[in-house]
Amino acid sequence: MTSQQARPQVVTVSVVLWAVWLVGCVLASVIGFVEFPASALVTVISVVLSLVIWALVAWAVLRVWRGSATARIVLVVVAAARALLSIGDGASTLLLVALSVVAAVLLFLPAARPFFVRR
Repeated sequence: MTSQQARPQVVTVSVVLWAVWLVGCVLASVIGFVEFPASALVTVISVVLSLVIWALVAWAVLRVWRGSATARIVLVVVAAARALLSIGDGASTLLLVALSVVAAVLLFLPAARPFFVRR
């Protein structure tokens, strides 16, 4: 992002939605670990893998904040995979999917596109 180019408001709103989505997904992971206990080894591997994945998503959210076109694609792919792999059928799962859809759409609106020009 150049000093003359301001961040569009739709990008700011989208990044906030992605951050809320990320917190919701982390909480869903924690609840899943508590509700469905497994052996110690499986739990440790699952927790470490989850931490790595959610840390990478947090990194991608920060990169989108700075204007990375690649990071916005990464977020859409991760959100789509999360939606497809969601086991829950409750309101929280539906809310997280809806939140990621809205956040993704905002990143591809005409007002946001110039902010993500490859540099």
